[in-house]
Amino acid sequence: MPDRDKIPYETSLSTLLLSVVRQAQADGLISRDEGELINKIQIDARDFESEIARAMKEGNTDFKEIFLKTKGKMIKNATEIAKKDGVISEDEEAIINKLIIELEKVEL
Repeated sequence: MPDRDKIPYETSLSTLLLSVVRQAQADGLISRDEGELINKIQIDARDFESEIARAMKEGNTDFKEIFLKTKGKMIKNATEIAKKDGVISEDEEAIINKLIIELEKVEL
C-alpha cells in the first residue's frame, strides 16, 4: 500500500471533513444525529482513500471515475443517514450541503 502522503486528494478530504465538522458546530452543539452523519461521511472518505490506494497498487490512474462513484455514494449515504429518523433537520441539511460544496472543490 502506498504511503498516505502519496495518496491524491488527501488534503482535500481532510479539508472536507474539517468543514463538515465546523458546519455541525455552527450552532454550538453537535447532536447525536449530526455525529452519526459526520461519522458516516468520515467512513466514506476513508473508503475513498482505500479505493485510491488499491487503484494505485494495481496501476490504475483513473481516479476521476473512482471519485465520481464515491462522491455519489457519499451524498446518498449522508442523505440516508439524515433521513433515518424520518426527517432531515435544518442542521443535517446544512451538513449535507457543506459536504456537496466541499466535494465540488476536490481537484482531480
